[in-house]
Amino acid sequence: MSNWSKTLPTVSKVDRHKMQVRLNHLCKPIGGLGKLEELAIKLAGIEHTQQLKTSKRCCLVFAADHGIVSLGVSATPRKVTAIQAVNTVNGHTTIASLAKQFNCDVKVIDVGVAEDLENSKIIHRKIRYGTANMMTQPAMSYQEALRSINIGREQADLAIRNGNDLLLIGELGMANTTASSAILAAAYGLSVQEIVGFGSAISEKRYQHKKRVIQEVLNRRQPDSNDPIDILSKVGGFEIGANAGVILESARQGIPVVLDGFISIAALSIAQKIYPNITDYVIPSHLSHEKGMKIVLEKVGLHPILDLHLAVGEGSGAALLLPMIDAIQALLANMNTLEDLHVGFVK
Repeated sequence: MSNWSKTLPTVSKVDRHKMQVRLNHLCKPIGGLGKLEELAIKLAGIEHTQQLKTSKRCCLVFAADHGIVSLGVSATPRKVTAIQAVNTVNGHTTIASLAKQFNCDVKVIDVGVAEDLENSKIIHRKIRYGTANMMTQPAMSYQEALRSINIGREQADLAIRNGNDLLLIGELGMANTTASSAILAAAYGLSVQEIVGFGSAISEKRYQHKKRVIQEVLNRRQPDSNDPIDILSKVGGFEIGANAGVILESARQGIPVVLDGFISIAALSIAQKIYPNITDYVIPSHLSHEKGMKIVLEKVGLHPILDLHLAVGEGSGAALLLPMIDAIQALLANMNTLEDLHVGFVK
């Protein structure tokens, strides 16, 4: 799975239109279900059907550490990545709890945790024991960046072959808002001031330090904004590359992928540099608390369904969209149509 095709399959305009017509004929005001209608229409276009397939779903959580954490850009110690990876497969994290409630499988894939995870429930695809400190050298090699993307594609393909109709992406990695900020600044020409947020609830002093670190990293590494693999290799993370791979493979196979928060938007930016129209295939779940997310979503023309001021990561925001997806399915299955009730409107 080392190469990708030149183009993605076409989103179905016919099924989008038919879903709109179907929604309009339900016994309710036109457009009365707001963003739920937008969600149904987008799903119909991706899946090429009005009989939406969303019952079997899986959240792919990629875990990796970051060398830049040694510069004090995060309030959370690096060891938490490993701890939370194990806690997730044991059912005790935010994403694990929500997934259980909303009938969603969870897979944790180690692509770069800085220690060995002795747990048979974790999928072991470690590239290296964390990225390098990108202040002193590129975060990873070009080939490692490609490998991280291909692991994501591999895991997405496996989940799809196992019958999943819907994929969610999540991540675990202390200091990954630093890497994501650097990726997004490089990909979209944004300033550090615009894009960098507080991440793991750091102090104002540490926040100012974090911005200085990211600016210096960008100055030293000079990622090529026209080459997504160069961006990922110089200032990225293994889990971010893997998330980009899930987005790419899901789009290739016509499977909707639900984005989480700020880290998943960084992954999206890598995928979008490969396929500019990749946004047609992704569902943005929520507007995270991280400062730059709104700017980036507006830039790429995506409108999240939820705004809960979340700053958890792991795929938790993506999981919280599942009851909204179930809601639109229930409405489509159970509501009367205007024709059923012989209702006519005066125009």
